[in-house]
Amino acid sequence: MTIRANAFPEATQWSEGERCAMKKFWPLLVRALPPDVIFIADPEGSIMGLGSAVGPQFVGNGTSEMRLVGALREILAGGHLGYEEIQGVLKDVLTLKLEDGKSNGVSESLLSAFLIGQRMNRETDRELKAYCLAFDDELGPAPVADVRSLTHYGEPYDGNTRYFRSTLFVAAVRSCYGESSLLHGVEWMPPK
Repeated sequence: MTIRANAFPEATQWSEGERCAMKKFWPLLVRALPPDVIFIADPEGSIMGLGSAVGPQFVGNGTSEMRLVGALREILAGGHLGYEEIQGVLKDVLTLKLEDGKSNGVSESLLSAFLIGQRMNRETDRELKAYCLAFDDELGPAPVADVRSLTHYGEPYDGNTRYFRSTLFVAAVRSCYGESSLLHGVEWMPPK
């Protein structure tokens, strides 16, 4: 909701009902929510009005979380990060559990807000490259499927309002016959 309030076009920002609900319940939520969630909801202390100075003063715990909070401030304002900044944050947070079973010390809510916020802002090419390379470094190369044949289906997503999506069912039927299919979305397709 923070990104919608800060960076989305006016038609998709908060509705009047959402504003009224937050005005009514925010003072109660501030007393019940942990500081990291309050920060995510109102990082600069300017969206929700009166009630808390937690957001502007929140820095996180530990170096990894402090770096994540700094990046989140930019993301929640609707901004984009540089390649090196994303690489640095992801190197700090990608190993969610260390070898000894302990957590890396990064709040799951902050990490979730980081990943979701980047997606909502529609990451740039540089940001996407940083994600891909960071995950490649962490997980290794993607495995290659050993299949006899593969049928590739790509169709644009339009909210399922224009026509029936048959490819999902075609893929299911093909799998019953041992045939592999790859389904994915595309931004647009030329007419047939």
